[in-house]
Amino acid sequence: MFSDCPSPATTSFSSSWFKSFCSSSLRSKPLTRGVPLETGEGLVRQLSLLDLIFIGLGCTIGAGIFVICGTAARDVGPGVVVSFLLAGFTCLLNAFCYAELSSCLPAIVGGAYMYSYVAFNELTAFLIFAQLMVDYHISTATIARSLASYLVMLLNIFPFFRENWPGWMVASGVELFGGVLSINLLAPILVLLMTLILCRGLRELTLMNSFMTVTKVLIILLVILIGAFEVDISNWSPFAPNGYKAIITGSTVVAYAYAGYDSIASSAEESKRPQRDLPLGILVCVLSCGVLYIGVCLVITGMVSYKSLGVDAPLAEAFAAKGLKFISVVISGGAVAGLTTNLLGHIYSKSRIYVGLGRDGLLPSIFAKVHPTRHIPIHSQVWVGTIVGIIAGLFDVHRLSHILSVGGLASSSVVSACVVTLRLKHKDTRLTYMLGITTYQKGVICFLGVASCGFLTGLLYQCNASNICILALVVMAVLFAVVLHYNQEYAAPSGFSCPGVPFVPLVCIFFNLFLFAQLHWEAWVRFAVVGIVSIGLYAVYGQHHANLAASDNQHNYHKLPSGESQ
Repeated sequence: MFSDCPSPATTSFSSSWFKSFCSSSLRSKPLTRGVPLETGEGLVRQLSLLDLIFIGLGCTIGAGIFVICGTAARDVGPGVVVSFLLAGFTCLLNAFCYAELSSCLPAIVGGAYMYSYVAFNELTAFLIFAQLMVDYHISTATIARSLASYLVMLLNIFPFFRENWPGWMVASGVELFGGVLSINLLAPILVLLMTLILCRGLRELTLMNSFMTVTKVLIILLVILIGAFEVDISNWSPFAPNGYKAIITGSTVVAYAYAGYDSIASSAEESKRPQRDLPLGILVCVLSCGVLYIGVCLVITGMVSYKSLGVDAPLAEAFAAKGLKFISVVISGGAVAGLTTNLLGHIYSKSRIYVGLGRDGLLPSIFAKVHPTRHIPIHSQVWVGTIVGIIAGLFDVHRLSHILSVGGLASSSVVSACVVTLRLKHKDTRLTYMLGITTYQKGVICFLGVASCGFLTGLLYQCNASNICILALVVMAVLFAVVLHYNQEYAAPSGFSCPGVPFVPLVCIFFNLFLFAQLHWEAWVRFAVVGIVSIGLYAVYGQHHANLAASDNQHNYHKLPSGESQ
C-alpha cells in the first residue's frame, strides 16, 4: 500500500525552499557612505534645483487642478477648500519624510522602493514597487486619455477638426464587446510622442517640461486673478452644505491631486546637488501646488454655485457661465499643457524606478541599461511608454479611478516608517528585556499599532460609529507613538532633517491608513491581489536573480559633487 504522507525528501525540500525564501526576502541594502566612481555609462547629473521643481510641478499639476477641484466642489460645496487644506497638510508631512530620505540617500535611484530596501528588506521593497507600478501605469494612462480629450476639445474650435474627427479619436472612443474595450488611438499616439521626446535625452525633457510648466502656471494665475473679480461671496454660503464629514471624505478624493511630488526623489542620480536640491524641490513643489489649488477652489466656488459646476471641464464651464468664453479656451490650452507635462513627468520618473530594480536583479538587467552617449535608460522608458500606451488605447481607464491611490498611500506609509527606522539607535531598555523582543521588533510593533489604529479609525468614521470609539483608537495610537519615542534613541541625519521624529512620521502613517480605509472596497481587493501576485513573482524570479553585489552600490552611478558625498 502507498502512504499518503509526504516523503522525507519532499518535506526536506519544502523546508529548505521556505528557509531560502525567508532568508532572501529579509535581505536589505546597507546604507553605505561611499559613492561609486564614474564609469562614463551612467545617468548624468545635469538637473538644477529649478529643473527639479518644474519636474515636480509638471507631474503634480494637471487633472487635479482642471478637473478634480470642480468635481470635488460639486460634492463637498465651498468647503472643498478645507478638503484641499487637509489633504495638503497630510501630503506636506509625507513630503518631509521624502525630503529626509532623499537627502540621506542622494546617490541612488528608486525612490520609495530603494528607501524600503535600505530600511526594511527585499520583499517589502518589491511589494512597494509592484503596488506603485499598478497605480502609476493606470494613472498615467488616465492622463493620456484626459490629454486626448482636452486636445480634441481645444481643436474643436476650428470647424475643420470639429467636422472630421474619426470616432476612434474622440474622448469616449469606440466601444467593443459591450464596453469591455474602448478603442482610442489618439491617447497611445500621444504616449508614443512623449516617449520619443524622452528618448532624445534629458535636455529635451527639461526644455519642454519647463516651457509647458511655466505656461500652465501662468494660465492658472491668470484664471485666479480674473476670476477674483467675478466672485460673489454669497456663493460661499452654505460653506458645508453636506456637513463636515463630506469635507473630510472629500480630502480623500483630492489627495490624488497632490500625487507627483515623489517624482523628484526619482531624479536623485541626475540632480547636480541632490543632498540640497531634492528636499528643497519636494517641499517647494507641495507648498506651491497647495497654494494654487486653494486659489482655484476659492475662485470657482465664488464665481458660480457649487451645484452648477460641471464634471468634465468644471473650470472652463465656470468661466463660460460668466460670459468669459475666451478664458475657457485659454483654460483648455492650460489643461493641454498641464496634462502634457503630467504625461512626460510620469513616464520619466517611473522609468527610473525600473532602473533601480534592474540593477538589483529583481527585474531583468535590460531595465538597468543606460545609453552610453545620451545617458538615459531607453529600454525602461520604452517599456513604460508601451504599457501605458496599450492601457490607454484599449480601456476607458477613468472607470478604474476608484482603485487608484491605494499604492500611493501604502508607499507613503512605508516611507514614513523608513525615516524612523533609519534613525534608530539600538538601545536596550528594561521593557525590551521584560518582553523578550529586540529594538527593531518593538519598532515594527509600534508601526503596526499606529497603522492599525489609523485604519480602524477610518472604518469607524465611515460607518458613523460613536465618537468615543474613534477617540479611544486615537488615544491608543498616541500611546504607541509615546512608547516608541521614550524607548528609542534617534541619530540626526547628515542632510535635511524631518521635524518631530518619530511623531511626524507616525502621524503620516495614521492619516495615510485613515484615508486608505475611505477607499472603495474594490481598491482593497486590488491591493490584496497585487500583493499575492507580487510575492509569487518574487518567489519565482526575484529571490533567485537578486544581485547581491548591488548591495555594495557597485553601479554605474555618477559620483556626488564635491562636498556632497555622504
